[in-house]
Amino acid sequence: MKKLFLLIILNSALSILHCAFSQNPLVKMWDYRFGGNDFDNITAIQETIDGGFILGGLSSSGISGDKSQPSQGIIDFWIVKTDSLGVKQWDKDFGGTADDILYSIWQTSDSGFIMGGYSESGIGGDKTQASWGGSDYWIVKTDALGNKQWDMDFGGTGSDYLYSIQQTADKGFILGGSSISGISGDKSQPSWGNFDYWIVKTDSQGIKQWDMGFGGSADEWLYSIQQTIDSGFILGGYSNSGISGNKSQASWGVADYWIVKTDALGSKQWDMDFGGTEQDVLSSIEQTSDSGFILGGYSNSGISGNKSQATWGLADCWILKTDALGNKQWDKDFGGTVNEELFKVSQTTDGGYLISGDSYSPIGGDKTENNLGSEQTWVLKTDALGNKQWDKTILTSGHDETGLAIQIGDGCYLMSNFTNAGIAGYKSQASWNSSNDYWIIKFCENLHAGFSSPSSICPGTCIDFVNLSFQATFYQWSFPGATPNTSTAVNPTNICYSTPGSYDVELIASNANGSDTLLLSNYITVYPTPPPQGITQSGDTLFAIAGAAGYQWYFNSSIITGATDYFYIAPASGNYNVVATDNNGCEVEAVINNVIAGNSQLAVGSSPLEIFPNPVIDKFTIQKLFPIAIGITSETAFEISVYNVLGEKVMAVCCGQSAKADPSSGGWTVDCGHLAEGLYYLEISSGKKIYRTKFLKQ
Repeated sequence: MKKLFLLIILNSALSILHCAFSQNPLVKMWDYRFGGNDFDNITAIQETIDGGFILGGLSSSGISGDKSQPSQGIIDFWIVKTDSLGVKQWDKDFGGTADDILYSIWQTSDSGFIMGGYSESGIGGDKTQASWGGSDYWIVKTDALGNKQWDMDFGGTGSDYLYSIQQTADKGFILGGSSISGISGDKSQPSWGNFDYWIVKTDSQGIKQWDMGFGGSADEWLYSIQQTIDSGFILGGYSNSGISGNKSQASWGVADYWIVKTDALGSKQWDMDFGGTEQDVLSSIEQTSDSGFILGGYSNSGISGNKSQATWGLADCWILKTDALGNKQWDKDFGGTVNEELFKVSQTTDGGYLISGDSYSPIGGDKTENNLGSEQTWVLKTDALGNKQWDKTILTSGHDETGLAIQIGDGCYLMSNFTNAGIAGYKSQASWNSSNDYWIIKFCENLHAGFSSPSSICPGTCIDFVNLSFQATFYQWSFPGATPNTSTAVNPTNICYSTPGSYDVELIASNANGSDTLLLSNYITVYPTPPPQGITQSGDTLFAIAGAAGYQWYFNSSIITGATDYFYIAPASGNYNVVATDNNGCEVEAVINNVIAGNSQLAVGSSPLEIFPNPVIDKFTIQKLFPIAIGITSETAFEISVYNVLGEKVMAVCCGQSAKADPSSGGWTVDCGHLAEGLYYLEISSGKKIYRTKFLKQ
């Protein structure tokens, strides 16, 4: 038999990663170059489910260097798969007879890959469908080893440029880019001006389901699309238009950030314009953990419009945070003294942001390192409010473009660009034929403290902490209010909290060169103790204390399937217990021993109650001829009672006086139209037996 205690609940969904990031410099782990004898430009990277990486871009190289397949036309899609250490596993080339430019790649739920870009090719090579116009959206699906499964072309009679693709929750795909086409081909809506945002939704096989266009009277360029948690979509790019077409807000300057939110079918819900008096070009948008959005791009604007900070040079990185409805919360400008461009932003595991792009600037402004070559990748890390924590210039001797950075599963960072640099700076391999190659480099932070653990728990819970510190050799933990309250273990286990409240956790991670401290105030929340429970017996019926969020009954220590009400009719003698759950998911148990059941003349369950309709609108009928079945005659006293979920009697029909016999069913009809909507329990009692069931009042 279980003893009376608070049951431990550990919900893995409550495990939240928290890492401290200091101003310590990043440490290079490794780098790799991939290319052929002509230019190869990387445009997209993603960590794969096996811990490796998929690299995507465009190539004009034939078989040479790292490229194992010939070009199909002039420029092709080219993808490279590596392991977790950056070592190439395979590469694949996809193209038609002309130019095919890859901008986006996404690993799919079947471990394969979906590639998206635009194509000027007709039928030929890997392309199975003719072009509608000058250039079309082109998507290619592969298996986990990069073998092509199918391809699809979407476009109108004008030019259509695809820049972003993502798999959706229904295993289909959402495509986003810009189009100048009118109604033609796959495009079902006219252009509002010149180029408009154009999105296409497909099923899992790439078959078009619908398309939508958004724009004003001038040009709109869509560079980023993402499915949102409500199954709709967020679109991000820039607009030259004033109020016109789908655009509801005036432009601040030459070009502004423009975001559009749609529902699951692509219908516009709202749009927002952000900018200053000059040119502001959005490159990326991502939904954040608070359901808002983070926007990243570059800006030439000074303080004006939505921009609260002046530029350091000609153009700076500009990030902007909104709430779930697109209302601005804050913005930040980062730059050096010359020119920065093409910045993308993503949220990191600590709630901060990782920003990547390109810079021509020397030390100055927010930039703490000089370039080695002419244009270099520049990466910044901020906290959750956009305050800069560190910045890193990725040094090569060449001219580098399309600087990208992502945080990866081990908390470190993978960065990439395409470069013509030789061996110098952080680059350890020469370029192939002095042309542009893909280049990736992994950095980790030099000594940082970090950990993960459940953070919202029930009283009496013991939890384990997972150490995520980097480059540390010694650990000092402090757990005020817990038992034990200190530890020097790498991964402390069985840290127990008995008293409700909020508690700090501190980790000092150190090595021979120094230490880094992570103090999270009020990190552990211990929920209030659930109300005590008890069991009472009335005849064969056992009652727990009503009002809990859930119940589970046990008989002789074994769970009773389906016994989840606050009462239970005992069919047999023995020991019973009930576990009640409160609204926080915390549990408390009560036990009743030596229950004697079956004293009544009729066996329990010989006449189960059934009522219809259920849910009830105003009246319900009790079926099964219950009075005769349970031994009630016209001379027998009985009561029909109704209880709410708190166990309070809210209605009683004594002796059948207000309940009407229903000749058609042989049952009894009860009027409960005056009751409020909700869950209720029906009880019928006589001198011989008590029967109960439940119903929903609508």
